[in-house]
Amino acid sequence: MSKRDKALLESQRTPAESPRPVTRRINVAVNALMLAAIDRISEREQITMTEAVRRLIAYGDFVYETTKVRHATLTVRNPEGDEREVVML
Repeated sequence: MSKRDKALLESQRTPAESPRPVTRRINVAVNALMLAAIDRISEREQITMTEAVRRLIAYGDFVYETTKVRHATLTVRNPEGDEREVVML
C-alpha cells in the first residue's frame, strides 16, 4: 500500500481509531517564486493561503504519483487542442 493510500485511510478513521492527529502543522520556508504561485492561486480561487498550499501540494502529489510511481503519461491539452506531455525528471 502506498504512503498516499495509507494517508487516505488514516484521514478516514475516527479520532478514537487514529493513533495520531489527522492533521499536522508544519513550518516551511518558500522562495519568491513559490510564494507568487501561492498568492496567485489564493487570489484567483478566492481561498486562504493555507488552502492554496494544500491544493498545490495535492496537485503535485497527483503529478508525482501519476508519472513517477505509476509510470503513466500525463498529457495537458489546451482549448485549441494542442497537447503537451508532462515529464518529471
